[in-house]
Amino acid sequence: MTDVVTSPVVDEKPCFGANPQIFKLGLAKQHILAHDIGQGSECRNSSSCRCEGLDLHFWRKICKNCGCRMDEHDVVLPNEFDHAQIVIGRLFGAREHFEKVLTKPGMYKPADDSNSKENSIMSRRSQPTAVYNYKMSSSDSESESGKKGSSNKENVQYAWAPLPDKDLVSRYMKCLPEEERPIVGSKGEQNRKSRLQFQLPLYDCNVEDARFVEEKDVKTLKSFVENVKNNVIGMGRVVEIGMDNESCGENEHDFEKSMTAALKGLKVGETECKDCAKTMKTGEIGVECCHHTTADTYHPNCFRCDTCRQLLVDNIYFFYKNKYFCGRHYADQLYPRCAGCDELIFANEYTFAEDKSWHFDHFACYKCDFKLGGSRYMTRDDNPFCLECYLKHFAKICDTCQHKIGPDEKRLNYNDTHWHAEERCFQCVQCEMNLIGQKFMLKNHKLLCSSQCKANYNSAHPEDQL
Repeated sequence: MTDVVTSPVVDEKPCFGANPQIFKLGLAKQHILAHDIGQGSECRNSSSCRCEGLDLHFWRKICKNCGCRMDEHDVVLPNEFDHAQIVIGRLFGAREHFEKVLTKPGMYKPADDSNSKENSIMSRRSQPTAVYNYKMSSSDSESESGKKGSSNKENVQYAWAPLPDKDLVSRYMKCLPEEERPIVGSKGEQNRKSRLQFQLPLYDCNVEDARFVEEKDVKTLKSFVENVKNNVIGMGRVVEIGMDNESCGENEHDFEKSMTAALKGLKVGETECKDCAKTMKTGEIGVECCHHTTADTYHPNCFRCDTCRQLLVDNIYFFYKNKYFCGRHYADQLYPRCAGCDELIFANEYTFAEDKSWHFDHFACYKCDFKLGGSRYMTRDDNPFCLECYLKHFAKICDTCQHKIGPDEKRLNYNDTHWHAEERCFQCVQCEMNLIGQKFMLKNHKLLCSSQCKANYNSAHPEDQL
């Protein structure tokens, strides 16, 4: 007889004493992975795509849930970081200053070291005066309350303002369309976030953010960024036309500008908008760009990228060939951009397909990421798909045999109905006449060659009348 043995009592004591330092692990400051940023952010196209929240693809800058771009989601950067402040910190020579105070809203003030190379460069073009999370009352901003002198003061907060001058800010914002005014919590703020991500890709201006630059091409990217910092980027200043604003050019250039205005028949203090060519009268609000020896003035709503015609977000411009561009479309004129990962391609060799440029590894199926180099593929909405994924997700169903119509197979279409272009699938249901290239009737998903065949069918199928 086997003895019954009682189960031993579970000993919960550790075999050895735990190091108390182990409990501190994980409490230190955690690094933010690029694909953690914006996770779950609401898609602004949610009414049409029913996105459950941003789930970023591991190398494409798109959401795996809905296929919309990252900049089409309402992404909130961690710790209240502002995308524009990061760009200003990196490209206006103030990265060390800015990335220490990113969580503290306020005006950008360049370092006092007038002998520094960066300040020498910036002195020849417009310097940033941006303010973030700028609060004003309705009495400061008639444009928001619409009631001059109203005793009911309502506070308004701008996610960004061009300078810390309430009167100029109020008048500047009034010049913009309502959907472009970056009032916190409004559609205008969402539009600003989207334009920041689209116009100023961080991976264009920082080696650390460019994930797909090969080691041998890092030097090229660094040279590109250095040239942008030294010669290309600038920020338009909001000014009152004809007033005694800070001079932004050499004396001889100011004289040249005055002579040009006189030749155009403009009165003293007036100027011409470079975009629409309309006269800007004394006292109006304008955006002035002083870049090295060039000075131009725009209406606030005319200061747009020469390529995409979007309003230049936060008045940040990239000056090239005497025109003003957003960061994206300036870079696109110098280097191809991968249609897969959206990063610039600095390598000499890459794939060119469907009128787009791709890193070798990024010309891949839009669904399963199978590399398509040397393989057959299909396109839909300008995106490439392997044949298997195309068949699975997009192939039409034959209305007769109910099988999918492969990408290699011919098909016939009538409104939203599809058939294999074969006699067995496109024939009269009654007499089996081949209807390809012939007149036909379609009743209750049944093909007929004539009214006579329809009558014959109804006689033979009293339970299934057509």
